[in-house]
Amino acid sequence: MANSKLDRIEKDIEKTRAKILELQSKLKTLEAQRTEEENARIVQMVKAVHIDQNQLAAFLSAYANGEIVLPQQPEEAFEETEQEDSENEE
Repeated sequence: MANSKLDRIEKDIEKTRAKILELQSKLKTLEAQRTEEENARIVQMVKAVHIDQNQLAAFLSAYANGEIVLPQQPEEAFEETEQEDSENEE
């Protein structure tokens, strides 16, 4: 009887390990999807301001060095810009 209980526990341990591996894989996939979505949003924002690569680099460098400070802007403003851009493309 003790062996059957021990066997059940061992099976549960193996099932749990397998589930953990499955969930870790799912987590990794979801994190990658989140990163891709964040990157896509950044690209949309950059395209919305219509500046070239050199201007963007100069702006980011100035911001990183504290030469410019941006005002806080709510999320709705970005969504409005997105809608305007999609309307302009049509």
